[in-house]
Amino acid sequence: MTATTKALIAAAVAVVFAVALIAWQIKAKRGQAANLSPEDVALIAEDQSPQIRTRLATDESARKDFAKNLKELLAVAEAAKQNKVDERPEVKRQLDLMRSVVIAEDFFKSQQANKSGATTPNVPEPEIDEFFKQPANQAKFDQFIKDAQKKNPQMAATEIPPEQLKQVRQQLGQVLVGEQKGVKAGVDQKRKVQLQIMMEQAQVLARTYAQEQLEQKMKASDQEIDAYIAKHPELDSKQSRAKAEEVLKRVRAGEDFAKLAQEFSSDGSKDKGGDLGWFGPGQMVPEFEKATAALKPGQVSDIVESKFGFHIIKLDEKKTETKDGKPVEQWHARHILISQGQPGRSGRDQAKAAVEQEKQKQVIEDIVAHSHVKVADNFQVSKPETPAMPQLPPGVGGPGEEDEGPAPAPSPGNAKPKTAPGKAEPKKK
Repeated sequence: MTATTKALIAAAVAVVFAVALIAWQIKAKRGQAANLSPEDVALIAEDQSPQIRTRLATDESARKDFAKNLKELLAVAEAAKQNKVDERPEVKRQLDLMRSVVIAEDFFKSQQANKSGATTPNVPEPEIDEFFKQPANQAKFDQFIKDAQKKNPQMAATEIPPEQLKQVRQQLGQVLVGEQKGVKAGVDQKRKVQLQIMMEQAQVLARTYAQEQLEQKMKASDQEIDAYIAKHPELDSKQSRAKAEEVLKRVRAGEDFAKLAQEFSSDGSKDKGGDLGWFGPGQMVPEFEKATAALKPGQVSDIVESKFGFHIIKLDEKKTETKDGKPVEQWHARHILISQGQPGRSGRDQAKAAVEQEKQKQVIEDIVAHSHVKVADNFQVSKPETPAMPQLPPGVGGPGEEDEGPAPAPSPGNAKPKTAPGKAEPKKK
């Protein structure tokens, strides 16, 4: 599958919005709120990764969080329908395509399960050609391409090669013919399939709704950011610089640099008295490197500002090494870093993120408060079977290998959405 083909498929089914809380949803019919029974939630949970299922099976609080997340997400999807997002033609086509993908995938899986050792079933090319001879089906393909091009202007400006169009046509044909076969076989009557369709369709609805109507509500204004910083002075660059200036005065007054670093520095080098060891060009952020290179051994810099905060640098030693036949300076320095909250991000950026996170929470809570969504939280999940480990020669792998650590907290956002066919370390401070 070529990159262009994948892009066509992806563009036809995807909209982008970076709000993790609405990564999964369930579709509710207009005028009928979503009401998920314990059995429904269990089916949704069982479609998660083995790692998440293990956590859900053994942790009651995780199950309650999972149900709470689902309720929030369902409410956003319901709000999208109340605002008639699903009645827009281009959105309706996406919803129809997601239904087709889920039904076709389940049909092909069931066919594969009934044929031991068989590969994933495929619809023969002649059958797909026959399918698209029908004007209505050919019109679906033509509209599919138009939708993809509308979402990607660069694609619209470039003529798609006939061979790539054929590949996309074959992929779409697999889905649409597979859907027909699946419906005939009753696949669409399975509760698990119905839930999958609901989730995939609502993902489209909620993302579109969030992008168009919620995103603006979640943005932080300058006034809100200023107010947040006023309540969190550690994020105020002026106060951080003032603190750095006070520490620098103490350094220049003769106090021990290493002890001051242990007391005031906010990075991992503080336990070593700010010692950064030897480093050369390109290993530090530019501001830090330029200031270090200008020092002589024993000298202390003025305040140096970088994205990590405010540095006071002391050069201990320097030397010249030959690399690739060229002399390259190396420095041994230590520093005191007065950061603004989280290292690597400005205090204002951190304040903005915190404000928008809170606003997002409030928006979601308001939507939930006005919804009629019900999600059972007293569901049970079976722990996935641990696959048998292959037999290895003595002394090779096996028990005792490094543990990967605990599974992350479960969230509906961890699930991978269906896709249309064919889509398949920073510098030192």
